Amino acid sequence: MRSRISHTQLLTIFCALGFIGSSQAEEPHQVTIGMYVNDIQTVDLTTYSYAVDLYLWFRWKDPELDPVSQFEFMNTFDPEAHVRTVLYDKPVPQPDGTLYQIVRHQGLFSAKFPLQDYPFDKQLLTVTVEDTTMTATQLIFVPDKEPVTVNGEIRLPGYKLDRATVLIRNKPYPTAFGDLADPEIEPYSRVEFRIPISRPPISGLLKTFIPVILIILSAAFALLLDPGHVEARIGLAITALLTLVAMQFTMLSGLPEVAYLTLLDQVYLASYLYILVVIGIVVQGTRSDQMGELRGDVVAIPSSGHGICGLVTGGYLVLVAVIVMLNVLI
Repeated sequence: MRSRISHTQLLTIFCALGFIGSSQAEEPHQVTIGMYVNDIQTVDLTTYSYAVDLYLWFRWKDPELDPVSQFEFMNTFDPEAHVRTVLYDKPVPQPDGTLYQIVRHQGLFSAKFPLQDYPFDKQLLTVTVEDTTMTATQLIFVPDKEPVTVNGEIRLPGYKLDRATVLIRNKPYPTAFGDLADPEIEPYSRVEFRIPISRPPISGLLKTFIPVILIILSAAFALLLDPGHVEARIGLAITALLTLVAMQFTMLSGLPEVAYLTLLDQVYLASYLYILVVIGIVVQGTRSDQMGELRGDVVAIPSSGHGICGLVTGGYLVLVAVIVMLNVLI
C-alpha cells in the first residue's frame, strides 16, 4: 500500500511538472522596446502629418525570434518616403542573456489633429508600433526602463514640447484578415509613443487676436466720427469688413477643412457681427436730415459718440472673452 501511494505521488508530481512546462511554453514572448526621438522636423496641420527622425531598439531572449524584421509602424504617412536602417548586421548578445538590435527610422507619420481650440490647441504626436504576424498571445511588448527619450535640442517652430510618454496595450481587430488556417480573432500588442506639443499662449494672442482687435478698433472709429462724414464712416466700416475677410482666408489657409467651428472661426464670426452692427448704426445715422430728425419709420438710436462706441465695442469684447473661456477652459 505504501508503495502504491508513492507511485501515485510520483505520477502526480510528473503531471504537475508537465503542466507547468506546457504553461510556460505557451506564454508569449516578451520583447523589450524603447525609442529615442532624434528630431521632429515639421508638423503639417493641413495633411495631419509630421516628420520624425527616431531610433527604436528591441531586446528579447529567443534566438529564433526576429522582432526587427516583423514590426511595422501603424500610422505612417507616405510610406514610400520612409528610410529604415538596421544598425547591426546581427543581434548583439547582452550581459543579461538577451539579444539587442536597434533601428534608425526617418519618415512622415500621421495623426488626426483636433483643432477645436486653435490657435490654443494641444496636439499629440504618436509613433505606433505593432508586430506584423504574432498576436498578443504569442508576443507582447514591454517598456524599457526609460522607454522614450526626446532630444533636448529639438526646436519645433510655433510649438513647445511636453514630456513624452508610452502606452502599451492590446489592440483588438474585428477580423482574422482572411486567414483560414487561423480564423480565431485575437488582439495584437501595440506600443504608442506619445509626444505632446502645444502652442505658447502669448504667440497665439499676438499673431491671431491682436490683428483682429486692430481691425475692430478701425471699425469702431466710424462711430466716433460726426454723422455728417457719411463717406468716411462707411469707408472705415467697409474697409474693416474686407480686411477681416482677407485675414480669415489667410489664417485658415494653413488649416485643413473641418466640419466644426474652431475657436478662431467663432472669433471671426463675432467680429463680423460687430462690423455689421457698426454698419447698421452708420446707415441709420445717414437717414437723419439736417434738423436731426429721422427719415422714414425707423427706431431712433444714437449714431455716433463715445457712448454708443463704448457700448458696442464693450459688448464685442465680452462676447470674445466668453468664446475663449468656453473653448479653452471647459
